[in-house]
Amino acid sequence: MTIKIRYVDNVYDIVSADALQRLIDKGRIKMFYRYSEKKWVAIGSDPIRGCCDRSAHLSVRERRTSNSISNNIFFN
Repeated sequence: MTIKIRYVDNVYDIVSADALQRLIDKGRIKMFYRYSEKKWVAIGSDPIRGCCDRSAHLSVRERRTSNSISNNIFFN
């Protein structure tokens, strides 16, 4: 899958999904086009799953465990 990106110097390009994550990690891009939402996503102001959302890195079992633990704290 290829993704449209905009570098910090305002040059546009098309890269693979793997390259996108590396460029985000290195701070080289300003935004990318999220096809599923049909909009440009700004790095640093819009939510980005791989960047800041720890739950994106958790397996389904880990998410269920952490949710059930927090549910037990609040509902027991």
